Amino acid sequence: WNVGVDMAFLNNRITAALDWYLRNTKDLLCFVTVPAGSATSNQMNQNVGSLRNLGVEATITARPVVTRDFTWTTAYNVAWNKNKITKLNSSDDPNAVVTTGGISGATGNTVAAHKVGYAANTFYLFQQVYDENGQPIDGVYVDQNNDGVIDEANDRVLNHSIDPKVTMSWNNNFSYKNWDLGISLRASIGNYVYNNVAAQRQNLNTTWQNSSLTNLINADYYFKGTATTNYYMSDYWLENASFLRCDNITLGYTWPHLLNNALRLRLFGAVQNPFVITKYRGLDPEVAGGIDNNVYPRPVTVTFGLVAT
Repeated sequence: WNVGVDMAFLNNRITAALDWYLRNTKDLLCFVTVPAGSATSNQMNQNVGSLRNLGVEATITARPVVTRDFTWTTAYNVAWNKNKITKLNSSDDPNAVVTTGGISGATGNTVAAHKVGYAANTFYLFQQVYDENGQPIDGVYVDQNNDGVIDEANDRVLNHSIDPKVTMSWNNNFSYKNWDLGISLRASIGNYVYNNVAAQRQNLNTTWQNSSLTNLINADYYFKGTATTNYYMSDYWLENASFLRCDNITLGYTWPHLLNNALRLRLFGAVQNPFVITKYRGLDPEVAGGIDNNVYPRPVTVTFGLVAT
């Protein structure tokens, strides 16, 4: 279902669009863990269940300033989406989960799950316990059911999703006489990332390794734990990866009437990915799938060009 409204004002100086949608999808494919002996691998693609997406999106485009020499055009988009698992094919039990989100560094470990009533790919981890100084206590997690035993079935907690709650973009174009300037900004709010790079390298047991890509990283705390202490399953590695990124800045100058109006020449310079603002401690907060194994930063690219028409 989709309902939309398009509007225009002041002889199209301002245009706006508003959309509301509701979509139900069934028989979703997901790469999930399967019972031992049921297949030749411990993970495979399966039709796991049904999903509902509910969202609102709004876009406004305007030319706030239009004069003989100067024009400013701006476009702003904001979108909110909420998804929820409505059915799992594997069980009628409302408490059943389908684990997903395999990680590196620990064979067979998964850090996310699907459960009815929760967002798809909700993280599924132990709640880390901290000392009085705010440092994590190695191998100690909250006993959610107070039975004195920490186990995956009863003490892992579903919390946070790989998907942002809100996304925004803001594009601006300015022209002054023969000059032009364009700036594109994009934001993601409420998305979380499992920092698998830190989980593998923020451990004293890795100090013997010689490769700079697998050695210790700069951190406030180093663990001594191993996979047997559920080291990889701590929500310590789960981070808010909200960000504001500048995708592109372009500056150009045009000579419109060269060679008796036979040539139009434009010289420009552009920089892609000039900056990103985030509290995420990894290299890049924009991680497909929500599990960060990235050890190479996204490049900042500078381009110069000349266009003749």
